[in-house]
Amino acid sequence: MDKEKNGESKKIQYVEIVCPKCNHKEIIILNKEGVPKCPVCGTQMMISELLDEGKYY
Repeated sequence: MDKEKNGESKKIQYVEIVCPKCNHKEIIILNKEGVPKCPVCGTQMMISELLDEGKYY
């Protein structure tokens, strides 16, 4: 899962994000762009849980 590019070590991190306004939830891969806006209402979404291996349910 780790990728090395230009001497940087990158780990793929899955996170569950939730909209504080309409409670829309998504699971995304966290990257440099950060957390997206909610596709339903346009509010900035927040990280609700970091998903580690063996913890998906």
